[in-house]
Amino acid sequence: MSDHYIFREIAKEEIPQMFSMILERMKWMDEKGIRQWNVTDYDKVFPEAYYEAKRQMGEVFVLAETGGNKIVCAAVLQEQDNYWPDCENALYVHNFVSQIGERKVGEIFLRYVDEIARQRGKCYLRLDSAVDNQKLAEYYEAQGFIAVGKCEDGPYQGILRQKQLV
Repeated sequence: MSDHYIFREIAKEEIPQMFSMILERMKWMDEKGIRQWNVTDYDKVFPEAYYEAKRQMGEVFVLAETGGNKIVCAAVLQEQDNYWPDCENALYVHNFVSQIGERKVGEIFLRYVDEIARQRGKCYLRLDSAVDNQKLAEYYEAQGFIAVGKCEDGPYQGILRQKQLV
């Protein structure tokens, strides 16, 4: 999909780099006036140890620069999600983060995830986003995700989004 990047599972030594991207994104949200991870104790709910545990389960994937170790995008990909009340055959994207200033890497990452979901025979690719983040809603809609419901988790209020694959 792009000669500049490699999509793969995260390496153990890259977990701190992914977590650092999340902390940087939280600061960016503060600067932009976006109320999402930065107001829900996201880094406490999903500490670095969470990503290591998910890595050990083979669920953390990254988009890295070709020929280097710089991660530009990452997420946890899961077969199940408690936010969704049904048992549809889907792949769920969580903790989706991109490096600030890297353009189009989220789109490239999601194309790879779409491909993996199809290879696994999934009917849907699913994720959620904050109810009051209109810019992110537009971004996901441009990637083919439609709003299909709502979810809540403590202070977090989200919109469930899915992309039909078959």
